[in-house]
Amino acid sequence: MKFADTGEDSRLWLAAARLFIEIPYAESLKDRRHIVRSVTDGARSRFALSAADLGPDGEHKKAVLGFAFCGSSQSELRERMANLEKYLFFREEEGEFEIVRFSPEVFNYDDIPDRQDK
Repeated sequence: MKFADTGEDSRLWLAAARLFIEIPYAESLKDRRHIVRSVTDGARSRFALSAADLGPDGEHKKAVLGFAFCGSSQSELRERMANLEKYLFFREEEGEFEIVRFSPEVFNYDDIPDRQDK
């Protein structure tokens, strides 16, 4: 089903971030999964976002997590991403993992070159 373009008010904004962490006390993949699940489930429940473990497979001392939001304005998503970042750094203080890098981006859906709805 196609909808007519309703103009500026229907803009779809996307925010995505990758979180690179080290898990120094993980002795196994089970330890890694426990910490990754705790972080992703906590972020999902607190921020209503999508979260995924992006790998690397077979590595128990490192992880890359992905997070994504969608919304109707760039400023809303920048604020939500800043709140996610604060939450993740707060979680880091608990000592289960160390943040190596947090890479957030906010972009407009219309700017994606190979969209299916064009």
